[in-house]
Amino acid sequence: MSKFKNKIGRGGYASGDDASDVISELSHDETASLTSNTSKSSAFRSRMSRFGKKKRKKEGASGSGSTPSVGSASKTNSKSTTPTAASTSARPQAVSPPGSVSSASRRSKHSNQSEEKRLQKDAKSRFNIGLVYLKTGDYAKAQDNLEHSLYCHVQLAGHNPKMYTNQSLYQIASVREKLGDCYLGNTAVVDKCLALDHFEEAKRLLDSVHPEDAPDNVKEMLERVDDKLKLPELCHSGVRKKPPPVTKKYEMQGNDKAKKTLGIGVAAVAVGGAAAGGAAAAANNNAPVGAAAATSNGKLKKSLNVKGGFEKFGHNIEKFGKEVAGVGLGLKSGFEEILGLEDSDDENASGLRASISNMQDQEAEALKVAISHIQRDNHRTALNHLLSLKECQAMQDWAFRALMADYMMKVADSAMESSKTGVAVESYEEALAIFKQDEDTSEVEDVIKARKGCIKGHKMIAIDCEGFGDFRSAIEQRKRACELLESENKVVPACHQLISIAYNLGKVDEYDKSSVILSDVCRKLFKGVTSLDYMPSDRLNLLVKAYHMRAICFTKMAKWKPALDQYDELLPLVAKESGRGSLDYMSLTIRKAAILVTLKNYAAATELLRNYFQMADINDGAGNEVIVGPDDHSLALDTSAAIDLKLGKVDDAITTFEKKLAFLDFHLPQDKEMKSDAMHKLGCLLSYKKNHEEALPLLQSALDTRKFLYDGRNKFLIESSWAVAATNQTLGDTDKALADYEILLEKIDLVEDSPINSVVVQNSAGKLFFEDGKIEAAVSSFTKALEGVESQGDNALKKNIMLNLANALAAKGEIDGAFDLYEDLERMGKRKRTQLYYFTLYNKSLLLIKVGEKEQAKDILNDIIETRSSKADDTKGNVYMTLGILSVEEKKIESGLNYYEDALAMFVDERYDISSITQTKKLMAMAYLETKKYDVAITILEDALTELSQPGMERKFYQLMKAEVWNCMSKVYQRRGDHSSAKNFAKLGKPELFMTACGII
Repeated sequence: MSKFKNKIGRGGYASGDDASDVISELSHDETASLTSNTSKSSAFRSRMSRFGKKKRKKEGASGSGSTPSVGSASKTNSKSTTPTAASTSARPQAVSPPGSVSSASRRSKHSNQSEEKRLQKDAKSRFNIGLVYLKTGDYAKAQDNLEHSLYCHVQLAGHNPKMYTNQSLYQIASVREKLGDCYLGNTAVVDKCLALDHFEEAKRLLDSVHPEDAPDNVKEMLERVDDKLKLPELCHSGVRKKPPPVTKKYEMQGNDKAKKTLGIGVAAVAVGGAAAGGAAAAANNNAPVGAAAATSNGKLKKSLNVKGGFEKFGHNIEKFGKEVAGVGLGLKSGFEEILGLEDSDDENASGLRASISNMQDQEAEALKVAISHIQRDNHRTALNHLLSLKECQAMQDWAFRALMADYMMKVADSAMESSKTGVAVESYEEALAIFKQDEDTSEVEDVIKARKGCIKGHKMIAIDCEGFGDFRSAIEQRKRACELLESENKVVPACHQLISIAYNLGKVDEYDKSSVILSDVCRKLFKGVTSLDYMPSDRLNLLVKAYHMRAICFTKMAKWKPALDQYDELLPLVAKESGRGSLDYMSLTIRKAAILVTLKNYAAATELLRNYFQMADINDGAGNEVIVGPDDHSLALDTSAAIDLKLGKVDDAITTFEKKLAFLDFHLPQDKEMKSDAMHKLGCLLSYKKNHEEALPLLQSALDTRKFLYDGRNKFLIESSWAVAATNQTLGDTDKALADYEILLEKIDLVEDSPINSVVVQNSAGKLFFEDGKIEAAVSSFTKALEGVESQGDNALKKNIMLNLANALAAKGEIDGAFDLYEDLERMGKRKRTQLYYFTLYNKSLLLIKVGEKEQAKDILNDIIETRSSKADDTKGNVYMTLGILSVEEKKIESGLNYYEDALAMFVDERYDISSITQTKKLMAMAYLETKKYDVAITILEDALTELSQPGMERKFYQLMKAEVWNCMSKVYQRRGDHSSAKNFAKLGKPELFMTACGII
């Protein structure tokens, strides 16, 4: 087998085929036994004494107060009172007194230990060999080796799976699984019922331990077995489901020498035995049924005074009123020795005996299994078995309830040490319920201990839930902790839990419930306190925190007046506790100022912020840090900017945001979210002040940052995208603006709580499409905008969209639709005659010119010129220019030039529009060209080029206008006969060539 040593290495007990890993961890001392009777007897007395019952203490009894349980006895203690190995004779033998060990006993122990080690080694090696044969496909040899391994495990651990140790259970389950693989993979075996039996037995063994107590590799094994049980070969109706037939084989075969010497269940006989192993030994030894190591259970047992566990087999249970015959031990046997009742005849022991004797068999078995799992640290499994006894008849007796409470406390303490907080809390709660039921007889320290365990566990679970973001579960845990604290009249700790509950409610946006909890905290803190002057400091700190959180709740619920009142209550307390110049006081002052701005009390808010900024400047001048945290200082700057905007001080607001941006760069360089917000707001203000060139870099930087921070449907990202697109549109960068609008239009309907109006976006996009010559897209955007504005009730915006749609339809050639909209707008605005009314008349005249109705168009244009309303001033420049074009077409050059002059005056005086001015000058130059006044035409065009060459005119929009002027210059020089200059100007007039020379493309 040496050639397989490196190949197989570890076996497959834990996971897959890694068996030897778990087997090698078996301790040779890991054999089940019971503690001494003297220890258990005194332990029972200690337990009963907690309930105030009078005990009759036996002389010479001694021991600890720990809860009796199935434990492991050390084989190295030569003075142990553990039963010695007995001969196979049925005749009673003399027994050495306590403290001495006979030579025969020593020889028997040594022999048993050697045999146990041999069986452990054999189980491990045979399993590994079986795995090798299984992998190579030699199923017959694999089956022989695995069955031998299973036989060794049964020899060591016995036949009762409920009394297995965890390692034995997992190892036997693994062998069962591999045996199932053998029968499943062996094609010579047609009937797969044996494979099914082995898999089902493996699953039953693994299911006997709660998943919470099982390691991960065991969970994987269980999943693997479940998957195999679902295979088609094992699911069809032809598979017979019967008990595994190999059990009898294991009983009849094996090591004859070991069977004669030790019996099946080696470890059980050697050191007291596991219950299952002992049962098997009683069935297979030559000793009579009811004998333990060839010693009768009568008066010899009393003379030996040797105590064993409920695992010890063949014990006559006369004290429970029933003798169990047959293979192994009855379900209720052994409890006297476990609980130390044999030497106790007082009323407590008698009551417990009576309670247990009246238990049903499955209930007694559940108690035994629970005790076994407690020893194995299977806390959840043990707790489940204990909980199954809550409704049994024995729970009517106070002594049995005391026993149950004691075991519950043991499970809880051990689970808490093992970080199984959920199991610990449940166990503490059950123990506490029992203690309360027997409140008259329960010891105070037991109740206090159980209650403290509950409180600690609930708080630990709440902290874990808060870390996972499960705030609702955390709320429930803290509510229970608060109830327990209030039952002890601990006001301050209970208020701590209530404040945490209020905080968690805020995390789930239930601010109304949070405010109610905080109000309850305030009432509890004031209970028994006549004045704030006499309130203890620990309560005062909680009161301040409750007031502060309640103010925040009111703010979140938009209850501004209650929030302001709460701050008015809070500030004097903080001033008294920390001082008016403290961080806490200044932070609350800033928040109060923000609420005052919301309530439009700008004067009071300004006064509070002025005091803060004065102290901040003094502090900064002294070289100290900011008085408050960076977040609060940023809030102060935002509030100050909001006041400036409300009062119309846009320049002051711009200055404030510039300060904020510098502050964030220095104090919060990693806070990209706050910085992007400041850049966006500053960019919008600069755009409002027509500083589009300065605004665009800020807006673009904010957009790039928000693309990294948020997904495509975030409202802040949409907000920045809209600002950048609108600014690019204003600056004439049509290509970028179009790209931004296309993305914006795709996502705007997907955004919840959008900060921008989708109708406005559609309208602006339509204008951009119209200017770029994409008439179809423009009509589509205007139509969507008109449909959306109907539900908003904004008449002004609706008229603007109708005018834009009419212009787009006119450009598209849908004359009737355009005229219908123009007439509707004319009728709607005729009464008030707003600016839009005159724009409608002007655009209607353009459509009339397009369809050949020039005279009717002239009448409308002249009516606009003759009006004295200032609302028509923005339209008159375009009207003059249109009348000039019509006059030049009719060869009325002088009249046309006069109209051009009037238009130029309107564009310069009313609103300096460089685009309209340049357009007018081009028309004037072309008019002079018709009269052959070349020099005048050249002078006008050179003047236009000078204006377009001013600083700030480097953008693409202005360069395209300059190229148009160069083309006009080329025409003039061509008509003049200067072909060389005309050629040069024509080259410059090509937009692509010109912008390449300027470095734009």
